[in-house]
Amino acid sequence: MNQLLDFFKLTEELSTAGFAVRAVVSVILIYFMSRFLMKRAAGQFTAFDFTFLWMLGALAVAPVLDGKILFTTTILATATLYFWHFALSWFSVRNHAFAALLTRKPTVLIEKGKINDVNMRRSFFSADVLLSEMRLSDAPDLTEVDQVILETSGHLSVIKKSGHIPPTPVDFQIPIPSGGLPRVLVNNGKVMYNNLKSLNYKEEWLQEQLNKQGIINIEDVYLAMISPNGEFYYSVKNS
Repeated sequence: MNQLLDFFKLTEELSTAGFAVRAVVSVILIYFMSRFLMKRAAGQFTAFDFTFLWMLGALAVAPVLDGKILFTTTILATATLYFWHFALSWFSVRNHAFAALLTRKPTVLIEKGKINDVNMRRSFFSADVLLSEMRLSDAPDLTEVDQVILETSGHLSVIKKSGHIPPTPVDFQIPIPSGGLPRVLVNNGKVMYNNLKSLNYKEEWLQEQLNKQGIINIEDVYLAMISPNGEFYYSVKNS
């Protein structure tokens, strides 16, 4: 028991059990701090967020690599770092001027079809990188592009010229079904009864749909879904 508690102590030669316990506690510490971070998409992380994550990782792993580092001090430093990150993030959401200090501003790379080479250099964007990103944005032809903005997340927002925007059903006055998400009816051979009930379907109806496709056992189905417009999809297991 004493060997397991020495991970809190300052020692030059930490036992194997002490290092093992420190590693487990460090993983738990990072997990809970990451879990309670303000929710953002990965691409929305700012330089401020990445700085916090790097420092958090360095602080948490330090006592695992060096027994001379006091673990309780590391926990206190990590908690303090988390507090300030949360406080500054909270304040930046409520103060636009302060948020501008933590995040970059969007940069216009193309304006009215013309490349802004000054902003390209400032953003360390070469022509090859721009063309590569444009292809990923389904806009490989620059003659069709009106504006390209490099967002603070590092992603490109591409706005095409009005004559090159694909028409939509609304343009042709074509009625379209109401939106919504497909519902999963079978997941890895298991029937999702809650989804069936919400759609006012019974298991017999599901079995009938599968029988029409030559499927006898629901356990053989890897995934079955129904779209908002009533289209049925299924995929069977390979083995």
